Amino acid sequence: MRLIAQLKKTIRQYSMRTKLTISFSIAVITILMIIMILLSRLVNNYYQEKILFSADQSFEQANSFIQNYLDTMIYVSDQIYYNNDVQQLLSQNDLGKFQSYGEQYRDFLRLDSVCRTAELVETIYMARLFVPDQLTYSENMRHFEKMSVLENRKDYEIFLNNGGGSFFTAPEMIKMPGLNYEVEIVSLLRVILTTDGTIEPIGVQQIGIQTSKIKSVLEKSEITKSGIVYLVNSAGEIISCSDENNDLLRKLKQAGELPWPASSDSWSEVTVQKQSYYMNQAQLDSADWSLVALIPQREIIQQSKQLESIILVLSFAAVIAIFIVSSAISKYYTNRLSYLTEMMHEVQNGELDIDLKIKESDEIGDLFHSFSYMTQQLKLLMEEKYRSGKAVKTAQLQALRAQINPHFLYNTLELINWEAIDHNVPEISEIAKSLSQFYRISLNKGMEIVSLEKELNHVRAYVNIQNYHFDGAIQLYIDVPEELLQCSCINIILQPLVENSILHGMEETLSGEEYPIYISAKQVEQDIILSIQDEGTGMSSQQIKDIMNMKSLKVTGYGIKNIDLRLKLTYGEQYGLSYQSSVGKGTTVKIRIPFQPYRSEQQIKLDE
Repeated sequence: MRLIAQLKKTIRQYSMRTKLTISFSIAVITILMIIMILLSRLVNNYYQEKILFSADQSFEQANSFIQNYLDTMIYVSDQIYYNNDVQQLLSQNDLGKFQSYGEQYRDFLRLDSVCRTAELVETIYMARLFVPDQLTYSENMRHFEKMSVLENRKDYEIFLNNGGGSFFTAPEMIKMPGLNYEVEIVSLLRVILTTDGTIEPIGVQQIGIQTSKIKSVLEKSEITKSGIVYLVNSAGEIISCSDENNDLLRKLKQAGELPWPASSDSWSEVTVQKQSYYMNQAQLDSADWSLVALIPQREIIQQSKQLESIILVLSFAAVIAIFIVSSAISKYYTNRLSYLTEMMHEVQNGELDIDLKIKESDEIGDLFHSFSYMTQQLKLLMEEKYRSGKAVKTAQLQALRAQINPHFLYNTLELINWEAIDHNVPEISEIAKSLSQFYRISLNKGMEIVSLEKELNHVRAYVNIQNYHFDGAIQLYIDVPEELLQCSCINIILQPLVENSILHGMEETLSGEEYPIYISAKQVEQDIILSIQDEGTGMSSQQIKDIMNMKSLKVTGYGIKNIDLRLKLTYGEQYGLSYQSSVGKGTTVKIRIPFQPYRSEQQIKLDE
């Protein structure tokens, strides 16, 4: 009580200006500190949320890339699985037993060509077939390996227990013929079954990619220094990780405490080695692999502490400024601090594009500048995290675009055509011309709208190519009135239907027997009805539903459902596909589109 009385006595001796300065400063400083504390907490939480958001985006991109690698391996596996040469040669009853060396060598060349073609896919490092030991080319080791080698693999029993389906191996070191170094790969092992209906195993294929590709994706998905992203299978084996020298990973392996993915699909808190981490996981389709990310909480806290330090420094600067100028312009500075408080609330509400109108350059003006700098730095940091995540997808898009060079494709096909003519091989010349026409119409300079005549030429080119597979058995009959040929339609709507008719309808057609396909068109009021009719095996009503819902394995290319959706999205719900079919009698597909005259590319661009 005596201390309070002495303090009051001292204050009474001060001038009014000093009293106002002290009282104003105490009030303003108290309010300012409360604001700064709240701002510190809000910004800290907001910053942590943004870090986890950026980490989640990087994690999703890594998951997408790795899933794309797996899908590519399965796609290449399907190309080998359903290849005619593979099915024909490996299903021979006397394979390797009574064949001469010449016959085996011819078989080797055909199978080796299939594997080489598979390896042309950028992601694929190795394509190999496991064949009976008695074959002379079973020790080729580049594209062939003995079946006994497969049986001696330590994961062979696991592969068998998997039923011979798609089985992804753990990482292994291999040395390819002609190379003096080893490469680490992960592989897809898959039993090849006959496709003639007997479903008998005739071989095993192995599709491999380098783990370095997966590691590169994982490295780019890291956003913290001591965090880690790794890929693990159901047996707890590490497929790949972002940093093999990471202290956390080394400790986990030594202690045998490798975190197994949780059931949650979002970031959750886990304790590893008595330290807290944020963990996220995703189960990959088609493989027993899980992608796991661990981010130390202390690292996020340390980064957010830097913001708290900045806020603390700004708070001290504000206190000094208030004591210096409050005695002279207390009301003026109260208005300015109120304006600053309003801006802070906008930042608290997530509005970082604030416009601070600063005219003065005194201490409070410095506070405005510092606060503006802080918000701008925070905004730049968020934008940088966004750009770093976007750069990965941009690189993938550029890579995909670079793979398609129409001019190079056309020039190459033209070269093949002339080489075939020079060497008197008209069949190859005809295939090259048909394929060139097929892709010219398919790509169509990026335009989606073509004339009906071009769409029919697209089908003719496709059937010409297919007839080389089916010995000219496909007979295409087109009955379209002259006045409808220059009508417009979206591209690639007839070819997938003809392809489906060939693949599905010809499955029971005898070899050498003609298979007719009829395409007709007629105008009904303001619409055009296109019909594709075959005399194939036909379908049940359930099979038609499966096709329209993209459940049929017989449907390839764009997918029938996708064609129907494209038609409806382009022209309206009243347009699209309809099926009429009877088992054993054939199938008729009808396409309804509006009657619209075709306009050239130049006219379309002029209208736009």
